[in-house]
Amino acid sequence: MAAGLGAATVGALSGVLLLGPLGATLLLLTVFGIVWPLAAVIRYVVEDSPEYTPWVVAGFAATGVLALPGLVRLVALGAFGLAALLAGAVVFTLIDLAVPDRAPRPSRRQRRIRRLTEEQLLEDEALIASLKCPLTTTELCEVWIETAGQLAQGADFRDRQAVAEVRRICLDEFERRNPEGFHRWLDAGAPPNPTTYLLGR
Repeated sequence: MAAGLGAATVGALSGVLLLGPLGATLLLLTVFGIVWPLAAVIRYVVEDSPEYTPWVVAGFAATGVLALPGLVRLVALGAFGLAALLAGAVVFTLIDLAVPDRAPRPSRRQRRIRRLTEEQLLEDEALIASLKCPLTTTELCEVWIETAGQLAQGADFRDRQAVAEVRRICLDEFERRNPEGFHRWLDAGAPPNPTTYLLGR
């Protein structure tokens, strides 16, 4: 892509020289005015929005149309024109290798899923915090065993986060209510059923 962009840039410059500043400006504005609203409509309609904004898409399209006559002109010049295209491709490739990669921008669908997931997690955390752990130690042990089974059966992202928060509360209560039994349970490798360690003698 960097090499192609470099060659297109050389072609666009050649197109400016071929058409003149006024002709090149009119061509750029015309193509930009046609492509930009189309790109904006497509970005609004499609479910998975493109990575580039309509301004960028329209700019690329206008530059590409301007580069076409310049590329034809350079090819017609023979070795000199091909050398200019190759030089542009090499320069842009070196720039691309020197600039570090950036993380891809998440799509609109991914951003919406992330926002919904965060809202659901906030609701789960508020629900768990409102409980204030009214359970007995025996009931907490039963919750621990039950949530272990839920994790073993598989769950989606929201359920795993909620189960992890519940089990964190269980661990905190185990340690607060019976520190010695809690540490004996951990030293034993944290068996699935902590009842014997937390309620036993």
